[in-house]
Amino acid sequence: TIEKDDALCMSVVKLNVTAGKMALDGCDHKTAYFYFLAALSLLPDDGWESCYDLTLRLNFLMARAANSSRQYDEAEHTLQMICNRARCLFDKLPSYFLLVTIFLAQGHPNQAYATCTSILNQLGEPVPDSVTLAMVGG
Repeated sequence: TIEKDDALCMSVVKLNVTAGKMALDGCDHKTAYFYFLAALSLLPDDGWESCYDLTLRLNFLMARAANSSRQYDEAEHTLQMICNRARCLFDKLPSYFLLVTIFLAQGHPNQAYATCTSILNQLGEPVPDSVTLAMVGG
């Protein structure tokens, strides 16, 4: 079966990634989401360790497709998982950017601000927990 043949699994994963990207490019976000979901289901259980780059890229693509097809909770969950599992801040930045975009689109500016503050603190740029008009010269 396909689950027992690693080489075949990876070939099918790559085909699903290609098909998902084509669906994204064609603005068929729901179809793209399901291609990426199928690809993720075929990755090994230790995908974050054994095929890190593919797992990272595939999860991000799935989050993009989920967001674009109005599956905001799924997108947010996937992005949070990426931020928890990615090895370095550089690998997390695209996910943080999309997460902040989702928070703003859903009318959650405080969550967006907290996320941005956390990122800047990780980069060594301290930011206050909240901002008033007086602080910014307003």
